[in-house]
Parts: sequence; structure tokens; C-alpha cells
Amino acid sequence: MPGRLPVAAVVVLVMGWHCSSSFEADLRQYSQSGRDLDAVEAEKLETQLVEDPEHLIARSQLLGFYDRQFRDDSARARRHQHVLWLIENAPEANVLAGGAAGIDHVLYADAYRQGSDAWTAHLQSDPNNLSLLRHAAEFYTLGDRPTAIRLLQRAQSIDDSNPLWAKRLGHLHSLDMQGRGESPASVSAALDAFAQFERAYDLSFEAERDQLLEELAKTALAAGDVEKAREYAESMLDRSGGGWLGGIFVHHGNLTLGRIALAEGDVAEAKRRLIMAGGTTGAPTLNSFGPNMALAEELLEIGESEIVLEYFDLCSKFWNTAYAEEDLSKWSRQVAAGDIPDFGANLAY
Repeated sequence: MPGRLPVAAVVVLVMGWHCSSSFEADLRQYSQSGRDLDAVEAEKLETQLVEDPEHLIARSQLLGFYDRQFRDDSARARRHQHVLWLIENAPEANVLAGGAAGIDHVLYADAYRQGSDAWTAHLQSDPNNLSLLRHAAEFYTLGDRPTAIRLLQRAQSIDDSNPLWAKRLGHLHSLDMQGRGESPASVSAALDAFAQFERAYDLSFEAERDQLLEELAKTALAAGDVEKAREYAESMLDRSGGGWLGGIFVHHGNLTLGRIALAEGDVAEAKRRLIMAGGTTGAPTLNSFGPNMALAEELLEIGESEIVLEYFDLCSKFWNTAYAEEDLSKWSRQVAAGDIPDFGANLAY
């Protein structure tokens, strides 16, 4: 394995091309901007890397470019080459903290194994390096969640006053509660997630706490702590005055309170909360990935189709991409016919 670049060298490379106070923001920004490159610009960057393989900004841009070409096998292979080069040579480069640097462990098992071997070697030689622990945990999040959790737990034990590790652990545990209903495994994952999000909340500055309220309400409800879920949902609505978080708070605060109401037998209140959730002005994540359908599905299960159709109509005002229109139209037809749609990822709660 080639020797990795020291952090100082990485910073020099970045600062030499774009002065910024945040190294992490630099590389992740360039990865994002790479999604707007065309094929000619990408080939120019590839040529530049032949001459200067340690140009991390070019590699970061190409990661974004190839990530957009996810249906192209040759683009995916070239993307993997860049990911593996970064893992082997610059594992502390912060672009590896993002999802753009992952490798599918099922579809691309050989590339995933190479990445795993590289992370194993790095961590054997430097087991308490927080950047390595964070980036390796990101790599293993989907392919080997127990390893990802173990790495984050090690980081947390070293840096226990930093809320980052609790946030990341809460996120990983919450992934294990998706799609399992109220099974013991799902409830256990929810309890772990909720405990970590509460720890992150306690460790965070006041200005950062609002960003945790959505996850706190969701995981508390999934863990069976109804009163805590209610408390955090009401906190969201109390803070829904404006900004992008305001749209999220209106949506998820009302959905949480609606699910609690339905579980307590108050169907009218659940229906009212569904409509209030649909009345959100939207937010970047809601506008892109769409509304949550957990309460809508629960209402459909007791025959409340008209209110769900009204909810779909409200959601179309902020979720109006081409595929959103297709999904909402299909779901509306199914509900009108008396069926319960498969809401897929929009059920994740």
C-alpha cells in the first residue's frame, strides 16, 4: 500500500488552489460541484491526475461527477479507482466523510474488499486516529454496520465530550430500526438510537440542539417512550417559525403527534395532524426526498382514504419533481381503488 499523505501535505494541496478556513468544507464542496461537470471537463481532470496524482481537489470533483453517473458501469469503475486511491493514500481527507466515498458491498464486492483491507491496515497502525475512525465507519455503514458502530464507539471513548460521535451512532442505530415494525430488534435499535441522540443533545451547544429534535422525536416514539416523543414533537412546533428547519419541524412535529393521537384512539386528531403536516412550506430534504407516509399508511389501514388523498394533494405543492408527481399520482390511484400503496423509502421513520 502506498504511504498516505500527511495531513499537512493535504492541507497544502488544498490551500494552494483555493484559500479557505475549512479544509473539510473545501473538499466536500468540490465533490458536490463535481456533479455539475460535463464529460470534457472530467477528462481534463483525469489528465491532470496523470501528471499530478496527489491533486485532491481534482479527485474530489471527479468523485462527484462519477457519483452522478451511477447507471454507467465504466463511470462506476473509475469512481471506485478514486475512492480506493484516497483510502490508501489520503485516508484523513475529509471527502471520505461523505456518502460519495462509499462502495456498494454487494454489487462491487472486490472493490469493497480492497477498501476494507486498506482501512484495516490504517487502523492497525493508528488505531486511535479520530479521522480514520470516522471515515472508516462511514465506509462500513451499509456493508458492515457492527464494525461501523464499534469504530464509532472507540472514537466516542477517546473523545467523549464531542457530540459528533453520539450523532453518528444515533444515526447508525436508527438505520437498524427501519422496516422492522415493532420487532424486538427494531425496538432495541430504537432505544440505542434514542439514547445516543439524547447524549448528543446534552453535549451540543444550544444553537445546535434544534437540529436533533426530529431524530429525538422519531426514535423516542419507536422506542416506546411516548411522553418524550410528545415533548420533542411539541418542541419542534414551538420552534417552527422560519428557515429550512421550520418546514421540517411543521412536517415531522405534526406527524409524530398524529401517530401518538392515533395510537391513543383519537382518529380526528390524527387526521388533523396529517393535514397540518402536509401544510408545511417544505425544506430541501422534503422537497427532494418527499414527505413521510407513516401516519398516512396507519390511517389507510383503518379506512381513512379521503384524508390521505387530501394529504397527497398538499404534499404535491412542495414535493413536485418529475418522479414525485409520478409517485403521488400512482399512490392516489391506488388509494382511490381501496388499496394501500407500497410507500417504500417514504415510510422510513
